[in-house]
Amino acid sequence: MSLRTLLNRLTHSHEPGPAGGWGAPRVLDHGRVGRPQIAVDDHGNAMAAWHHRGDDHEGVYICRYHADQRSWDVVPRRLDSARTQAHAPEIAMNVRGEMAVVWQEQEGPQARICARHMLGSEDTWVPYPLTLQALPGEVHSLHTGMDLAGNIHAVWCLGQPGEYRVYTCGYRAEAGAWDPEPTRLGDASPAPLFPQLAVDRGGQGLVVWSEEVADGGDHRIVACHYDVGGRCWSDRPTLVAQGRASYLRMALDGRGNAIVLWVEEGEAGIRSLHASHLNGQTIEWKPAPRLTTGLVILWPQVGLDAQGRAHAVWRQESAGTMKLFAKRFAAGLWDEHRTPLVEDLGQSRAHALSVNAQGQALVIWSQLQEAQSSVCLRRFDGATWGSHPILLGTPGRKEIVDPGAVLSPGGHVAAIWRQGGAADGVIVSAVGQA
Repeated sequence: MSLRTLLNRLTHSHEPGPAGGWGAPRVLDHGRVGRPQIAVDDHGNAMAAWHHRGDDHEGVYICRYHADQRSWDVVPRRLDSARTQAHAPEIAMNVRGEMAVVWQEQEGPQARICARHMLGSEDTWVPYPLTLQALPGEVHSLHTGMDLAGNIHAVWCLGQPGEYRVYTCGYRAEAGAWDPEPTRLGDASPAPLFPQLAVDRGGQGLVVWSEEVADGGDHRIVACHYDVGGRCWSDRPTLVAQGRASYLRMALDGRGNAIVLWVEEGEAGIRSLHASHLNGQTIEWKPAPRLTTGLVILWPQVGLDAQGRAHAVWRQESAGTMKLFAKRFAAGLWDEHRTPLVEDLGQSRAHALSVNAQGQALVIWSQLQEAQSSVCLRRFDGATWGSHPILLGTPGRKEIVDPGAVLSPGGHVAAIWRQGGAADGVIVSAVGQA
């Protein structure tokens, strides 16, 4: 299928496209820009954050989308303290529009984790960023999340070769303050760890990571839970599954159910996609049968709705072409067969998944065909995936990386991606209604 045929097919699709339920894509920044992040509240307001490096400055910038005005801020706002090391921002935002941004800074051997949050939802930020931790070493896998009350959690790995640790730090809205010191989770590791964080609307939290068993050479996936009533993390990690995990991802719902997804390499280079389900009532992890196997399985992602149903999405080579597949989890079982989301439309590239509490889902991905790149989105309406993708953008020969999208409980969607090269990148966003 040619690119022109694809465009004609999308144009005549019954799915809402950028010309209907979507505004025109907006360029937020250009130049030497880093991976963008985006969040959206239940009213359709959105916030994007990214790292920008100029000739004489470097820092974290944000830009807000105002749903009532259907427009973005005219000029992005710098959020850090004019230091030259701030990068890799992560957004925490709840459905009420309260938000925070955390990022990392590196100055020589010293690493810092910094945060800045907004007081209430009136666009009044605290005057200065707060340093959550400052230690020699390097930072890996920084994540953040926020509950409905405005409480914030951040998790990261920081250390030096021979000793890395997982840390977490929280902001309590009632007290109006961050924890005085970060909390260590688990034991030290000789190699970097890559923790994943999820926070539900009620404030329950979960952190999972893959670690090497001391003196054994074996690997395992472990988890720590945050108890809202006790306002503390579990003293010791619990075992999720045995095995060496890569591309580890996790999701949590509001009833204590969770799903961890990961890839494990077996004999002859054959990879397997695995999942483990946490039952919120029995507090037991239950491994699932392998979801798929193949030589190439890339970037699996998972999302849960409020009823414990989930979607898993990943890229896998099929007949010499990289395709995008999905499986659904419901009533304690995964679908037997995978669902192709991109069939004969060329090579699918980077992708991202979002699932809301009502059971709707969407996947955004970049695609390459005949040297032409495009950004597409496909949605799940609660029962089936849409028959055709929505075309969000066609940057031509420009490379598209880091696509992301968020689907709010009210059905609002905010999508973002970066296109172009390292020196002439462009951050683009599109906002619409699912």
